[in-house]
Amino acid sequence: MMLFFMIKIKNITTQTSSISNIVNSPNFTISKESLTNETNSTVTSSDKKLETKIQCIGPLYNQSCLFTNLYYVDSTFTILTINGSYIPEYYLRTDAFNLWPIVLSKREFDSYFHLEIFVRNITNPRRIPYVTLYFGQPWHHNIGHALFDGLYAAYVALIRFSPRHLHPFRILAGISECDGCWSEDVYSRFGGLGIIKQLVLNKLSKGRWYIFDEIIMGSGTFCQRCTQSNLQLPGGVELDASRLFRDRMYQQHGFIHSVTRPKYRTSHDILRAYVIDNKRFTENDRKEINDAINEINNYTNR
Repeated sequence: MMLFFMIKIKNITTQTSSISNIVNSPNFTISKESLTNETNSTVTSSDKKLETKIQCIGPLYNQSCLFTNLYYVDSTFTILTINGSYIPEYYLRTDAFNLWPIVLSKREFDSYFHLEIFVRNITNPRRIPYVTLYFGQPWHHNIGHALFDGLYAAYVALIRFSPRHLHPFRILAGISECDGCWSEDVYSRFGGLGIIKQLVLNKLSKGRWYIFDEIIMGSGTFCQRCTQSNLQLPGGVELDASRLFRDRMYQQHGFIHSVTRPKYRTSHDILRAYVIDNKRFTENDRKEINDAINEINNYTNR
């Protein structure tokens, strides 16, 4: 049975069943009577563990971490832990164009009993269920940057914590306001559980606590712009990320998957390559590209 809650957007009352469908708007409030919905439920007595747990993969310069029970209040991610508990070293870059790691706040408690009292009686957090994938993305009005400098890099981080990349997940996106940016719809469809804009969550979290069931962040240098020496997409081969990203994009948008070649290309097969023009190419760049194309086209293996 699906439970519904009521939200008020300005002076219009609307009915919905998922927070991910409404958080795209900065002008809404959730009524106090809405807490019966599972998606927006507060922490209940059936929860056994409220302490933040962290699992990290990869070297510090290219690290991804899975957080269980990570809290969010006043625009800040917050770790709640018990004094003496092991917290792995982490250095998380969530934005391909930001060279500095994200800063997380931390609160330590003398015992789990004190932590539980703090969570249940003081913070009373609103739960954000299932898996959330977090990343920041400038210039998301440009679909090239939106896909391969933001979404792809974050998806590689998700693949590291298999099999979560095969199931629906929510996207928490650090993006700016943009009227008519259809990349946001691509993000939402790709994840399957919708998109939360961080700037909206920041407004909601003023004096209000939230808790993520699971949230993954840390896309490091997995972006297309982060050029590798072999000119391949990061994670494209070793994690099969290129194929997984392509297949999920097709699937979530209702397209038929591309046909897989039954065999590897041989020396007798014709390889077609396309060079896409760029406004930043100089005349010398174009000349060198054309010379290379002519050399390849006229090459004979004799």
